[in-house]
Amino acid sequence: MASGSTYYMDDDPGRIAYLISGFIKNKLTQSEHDELDRWVNESDRNMKLFEDLTDEKNIAANLHWMDQVNTAESFKKRMRGGAFKSAAPKYRMAWAAAAAIALLAAIFFIYKYYGDNAVRPAEPVIASTLPPGGNKATLQWSDGSSIDLNAMADGFTKSVEGVSMKLDSTGHISYSGNAASLNRVFNTLSTPVGGQYEVQLGDGTRVWLNAESRLQYPVQFGDSSRTVSLRGEAYFEVAKDQGRKFSVQLEDGSSVTVLGTHFNINAYPGDSSIQVALLEGKVKVESKRGTETLEPSAVAVISANALKKTTGVDVEELVGWKNGNFVFRDASIESIMTQVQRWYGAKVQYQAQIKQLFNGTISRSEPLPKLLHLLELNGYVHFKTEKDTIYVLP
Repeated sequence: MASGSTYYMDDDPGRIAYLISGFIKNKLTQSEHDELDRWVNESDRNMKLFEDLTDEKNIAANLHWMDQVNTAESFKKRMRGGAFKSAAPKYRMAWAAAAAIALLAAIFFIYKYYGDNAVRPAEPVIASTLPPGGNKATLQWSDGSSIDLNAMADGFTKSVEGVSMKLDSTGHISYSGNAASLNRVFNTLSTPVGGQYEVQLGDGTRVWLNAESRLQYPVQFGDSSRTVSLRGEAYFEVAKDQGRKFSVQLEDGSSVTVLGTHFNINAYPGDSSIQVALLEGKVKVESKRGTETLEPSAVAVISANALKKTTGVDVEELVGWKNGNFVFRDASIESIMTQVQRWYGAKVQYQAQIKQLFNGTISRSEPLPKLLHLLELNGYVHFKTEKDTIYVLP
């Protein structure tokens, strides 16, 4: 089968029946898993049909129905006798519905008469109450007072130490006050687990803050430089200003310095490394392990022992979160579940070592059960959830 080919149920229900039957029995090859995955993701209808047909209760009910079909000839007679036609003979059911019924019959015919008895249904994904994340953030002032930005209405204002802040309907924060006050006041923008937020700084620089992250910045930059501090992950679109370099300071003492560019920094505490990915312009990465200058499509990785630069990188995986997606490129299950933990507020327990790597793009707005279901389609991992805990199973 050519790579990238796609089958549609309406055109070839027998082929899809074979693939879904193989999925139920855990008998698919990797290429067949990929083929089924492509079909399921073609449309919401395909996804819904796949979920219905692989539901354990539906399997049991339809196997009971198939017990009435004793032979292949009996199956054919039922087809010829109109077993799958509309009850009202003067009307014909829509082709999509007819194809779904034909597919259902074909799946269980293949499943029952051409399979073996060593059936191992996938572990069910128990419905989770954990919603996907969204725009959530807290703004803390120099005096220690804080504001829940999600609770603030358009036009909200606040004054601290001679500086006034205003929040508009887009979430944009603007500041006013005399120069002396503006230069000494810092704000700290923090996102919780399951939160993200976009802020525009005083110079026009736009920053997208990912979940469980913190950005500290002055409400107005000085005349000679622009410096902010980051913990966690953020995407920067730096406003061009040839007279003032823009610098991001990280907790480990590393820094990223630019004049005007688009880049992403992933610097969560507890992670084994820091990643700086450049999309546009040029940046200089400085750490205790050395200095590297990055060009577009380059990534710098800062670890405990080295600063390593890689060029020609597809950076879509690293910045997909900013565009509302999980993007996996040969990703380990551990790296995937780390993102799931931060976005859905879940806890993860591993009950198996999953060595296979994952590829795909999934919207961050998907409910947790659907995301886990999509990950299960390769057949190498299964999940179950209990309250806020996800169990990773073979």
